[in-house]
Amino acid sequence: MDYTIVLTAAAGQGVETIETLLSKAFKNSNFFVFSDKEYMSRVRGGVNSTTIRISSKENKGYKQFANFLFLFTKQALEHSKDRISKDTVIFGEEDFVTNQYSSQFFAIDFLKTAKSLGSAVYANTVAFGFISALFGINTDIAHNAIKNHFANTDVAQKNIDACNEGYKLFKDSPYIKIKPKVEQITPKKYALLSGSQAIAFGALSANAKFLSFYPMSPSTDVAIFLAHQMDKFDIVVEQFEDEIASVNAAIGAWFGGTRAFVTTSGGGYALMEEGVSLAAMSETPLVVHLAQRPAPATGLPTRTSQSDLNLVLYSSHGDFPRAIFSPRNLEDAFFVTQKAFDIADKYQCVSYILTDQFFMSMIYNVDTSRLEFIEPQNYIIQTPTDYKRYEFTTTGVSKRGIPGFGSGIVVANGNEHDEYGDITEDEELTKLMLEKRMQKLNGIKSEALEPIYIGPETLKNLVVCYGSLYENTKEALGLLDRNDTGLLSYSQLYPLNDKGLDYLTKAQNLIFVEQNFSGQFAQLIWREYGIKTNRLINKYTGRQFFVEELKELLQNALEVK
Repeated sequence: MDYTIVLTAAAGQGVETIETLLSKAFKNSNFFVFSDKEYMSRVRGGVNSTTIRISSKENKGYKQFANFLFLFTKQALEHSKDRISKDTVIFGEEDFVTNQYSSQFFAIDFLKTAKSLGSAVYANTVAFGFISALFGINTDIAHNAIKNHFANTDVAQKNIDACNEGYKLFKDSPYIKIKPKVEQITPKKYALLSGSQAIAFGALSANAKFLSFYPMSPSTDVAIFLAHQMDKFDIVVEQFEDEIASVNAAIGAWFGGTRAFVTTSGGGYALMEEGVSLAAMSETPLVVHLAQRPAPATGLPTRTSQSDLNLVLYSSHGDFPRAIFSPRNLEDAFFVTQKAFDIADKYQCVSYILTDQFFMSMIYNVDTSRLEFIEPQNYIIQTPTDYKRYEFTTTGVSKRGIPGFGSGIVVANGNEHDEYGDITEDEELTKLMLEKRMQKLNGIKSEALEPIYIGPETLKNLVVCYGSLYENTKEALGLLDRNDTGLLSYSQLYPLNDKGLDYLTKAQNLIFVEQNFSGQFAQLIWREYGIKTNRLINKYTGRQFFVEELKELLQNALEVK
């Protein structure tokens, strides 16, 4: 059983509320749920859509064609026409659909029903009740979803009444009834999480105690979520006047012995670069979560992209070690975020976590029993009297102390310095200190995460992707069912784990899938290994690849001789 529901509405009509309620109700009815949204950069007006995929097995791919399309505004049909197949069933008001789709259309007026209850604002909850009835969701489960969503009991009751009207609409109308056969899952094992929450919980598990930020979509949801958890998890979330202050506050927190991070997007990170260089020179740990969106400049602030790999790889002035991660899915994000903190702390370097708008807003059931934990380590020492903050070592990593813990003096210097941290312009010391810092890359690389490989031992074709493209690419390749093609997916982009070379060198036909114009990861593989891609499948419209779209593009690429 596998169904895709698409809900299309004007901004301000509450389609996100329907997504939240349906996701919870489907999950509590023992469905597997995947949902994501695309929306315009405006508070009201324009057209947005939400995709909800429900299944009897774990499916995390973003499907294009809807089994059921719900239209909440007259402009919705034009916006969603690429989501319609010959089998799509369409619901909406009488004048929302053209004759072209008349055989697939059922007229239903959620707004009229809502107004009969006293306000048009209930239209989304009426629709929630209708869809719940369509899929046979128990009314108690639907009502509980509403109660959990609306804290005010009076508001909750009014929405329950609206939900009941939605159930009645379905019961009294000649619509197609579905009786899905759902394989039972164990609800207690599963938590319904979003991408932003997975990053947040990963940071909490890494013992992060401070988050500094300046709001910038699509990164802000991490800060909003953690701000609501401050009392529960002993973390401080602070919004600063700009990104410069934000990154410097995080550096200050690390200098004082507290694990901290910043959450931002490309334009915000551009302002942080001088601070990042300060962290690098002073060898202060720093974790940067960067949720990507199309650029340059303001670009498309609410759309998705993988175009900031080069930004974090080459950003800030001078040479210094760094680690770059890009989680494949929510489970991976939980682990990878912990890993980013551990690497930053252990090697006193900058760690990046690259996500994107698609990843941040995706929601699905996570099997919590599969989550991997890294026990947070304490890398701070009690300083001796003759403490050398930047002492030369074979690994490049000096013992890190913090002010007030021990008898030694702790110096942090943005200028080049000697082992104690005092400014120097000595030629030999300058050379040795730079080499010391860069020596850390060897240690970081020795712990680099291995890429995942799926496919035959002997392969002709290899498809390479990273980050949030993993699930869609995996499902698309599964549909092609090729016994000569493998998938290699990375969640650490720099430094690279060389075990991926075993597959990169075997393939006769190398295909990279990326959501940027230039193929930034393919360029990195070429730079590091001298291996060129045979074909780049890329998308840079600000929209995520659909599974069906990738299947077709991969099929064409695999057929090229």
